[in-house]
Amino acid sequence: MSAGSTGTTATPTAPGPSGTGHARSSRRRTALAALRLFREPSWVAALLGVIVLAAVFCFLGRWQYDRHEARQARADLVRDNYDASPVPLDRLLPDLAANPGAPLARDLQWRPARVTGSYRPDDAVVVRNRPLEGDPGYEVVVPFTLEGSGVAGLVLLVDRGWVPAGATGDKPDAVPAPPSGRVELVVRLRPGEPGLGRTPPPGQALRIDIPQIAGGLDGAPVVGGAYGVLAAESPAPAQAPVTLPRPDPGIDINLPYSVQWYAFALVAFVLLGVGAVREVHRRDPDHVPPERSWWRRRLSRHPGQDEAAEDLRQGP
Repeated sequence: MSAGSTGTTATPTAPGPSGTGHARSSRRRTALAALRLFREPSWVAALLGVIVLAAVFCFLGRWQYDRHEARQARADLVRDNYDASPVPLDRLLPDLAANPGAPLARDLQWRPARVTGSYRPDDAVVVRNRPLEGDPGYEVVVPFTLEGSGVAGLVLLVDRGWVPAGATGDKPDAVPAPPSGRVELVVRLRPGEPGLGRTPPPGQALRIDIPQIAGGLDGAPVVGGAYGVLAAESPAPAQAPVTLPRPDPGIDINLPYSVQWYAFALVAFVLLGVGAVREVHRRDPDHVPPERSWWRRRLSRHPGQDEAAEDLRQGP
C-alpha cells in the first residue's frame, strides 16, 4: 500500500429523496407554466385549432366504424342465410299476391326460395358491367312466370348467372338459353338495385332495376321488391351461364382505419402539449437541456465523423 493511500475505496451514492422531489417539483412547475400559456391569444387559437382538427378526426373515425359495422352486418347476413334450406316462395313471402311490390325484408336477403314455373326467354336482358374475377362480362336476367298457390301468374326476375363479354365488348357473343317448359328453381332472394336514370341499349340493362326491366313485360304483374339469383334449376340445361359465386365480404379495412383516425385525434393533443412544454423551456433562461442519450448522439453524427475520430486515435 502506498503512503498516500487511505485503505478504503469511495462508493457512489444514489440520489436521495431530495433529488427525486426536486425533479417532481420541476416537472410540476413546467406543467403549470405550459397550462398558463393557454391564456395567451395565440395559444388559445392553437388549442381551438387542435380541437377542431380532433373533432374532424373523430368524425372520420366514427364514419369508418359505421362502415365496419355495415360490412360486418352484410357478412353476418350472408353467413346466416346463404346456406339455409330452400323454402317455397309463398311461405317466405306470404303477402306476395296481395302486395307484389312490397320491399324485401332485410332478414330475407340471400334466403333460398323454391319456385316453379316457366321462363320468358324472349324478354331476357343482359346487365352490363358485371366483371367476374377480373374478367369483363354480363349477367343474364330472365323473367320467370310463377306457378302455385299464392304466386300464380306473378313474374319473378331471375339472374341466371354470368357470361363473358364478346369480341367487341358491346354485347356477349352468346347467351345460353334457359330450359323450356315447366322448370323448378332454387333462387336466393335479393332486393332490386337502384336505377341510374339512363336508357340502356335494347336487350340490355345497366342495373337490375326491377321497375325498368318490368316496363318491357307488357304489363305482366312483377314481383317488385326482389329478384332471384339462380342457385339450381331442374331440368338442368346442356349449357348455362356461370353460376354467381358466394359473396366475398373482403378484408375489413374500416376498423383499422377507424382506430387510426381516433389515434390521430389523441396525437394532435399530445403534440400541442409537447409544443407548450418546449415553449416554456425556450422562455426560461435557467433551463438546461438534458444530455442527449447515446442513440440520439449516434444519429446526429455526420457520416464521416466516426472514421475521422478513429484516425485521430491511431495517429499518423
